Amino acid sequence: MADGIYYRDTRMPIPVVDESSIATTTTAKAAWPVARTILPANYWTVNKTVALTAILKQTTGTAGNLTYSMGLGTGDNPAVLVSTAARAKVASIGPFTCVLQGWATCRSLGVGTAATISMWGFASPSTGLILPATTATMPFPDAGTTVVSTFDPTIATLALTFQVTESGGAGTMVCVGLLMEALN
Repeated sequence: MADGIYYRDTRMPIPVVDESSIATTTTAKAAWPVARTILPANYWTVNKTVALTAILKQTTGTAGNLTYSMGLGTGDNPAVLVSTAARAKVASIGPFTCVLQGWATCRSLGVGTAATISMWGFASPSTGLILPATTATMPFPDAGTTVVSTFDPTIATLALTFQVTESGGAGTMVCVGLLMEALN
């Protein structure tokens, strides 16, 4: 017997080839072309939750830090963003795997263009990617608090993405697996 109207529904895209390589820099970059994970205008309803899972192949540049984020917005610079703390990376090495998993839940819908969303998740970089003294799963948001942000649910080009920022020399990332699921 079903437990109610709750379900888990895989949404497009379901990639069958690796994405193109993207250079990581001090400016956040989406881990894939944002058009792949655009949700339609007025998609969000109160309690609507979407799960996002990605597998990245990463190569680092020179010494510096890595930060992972989950964003909702347009382009590489989403208006709503939650991030991990920066972690020291191993310089000029790779490729290594990083698994990212995140969830976004619509908390409220106001009249017209006002809605709130909460996002949380984690990045699990390979131990070869992050310096040994700092290896661990990297949660976001890092502060341990619930982050509820305002967004406009009527925008037809809002995408859920994972973002990567790399200080020091630029590395590269390739999204080799991507799964977006509507959880209800």
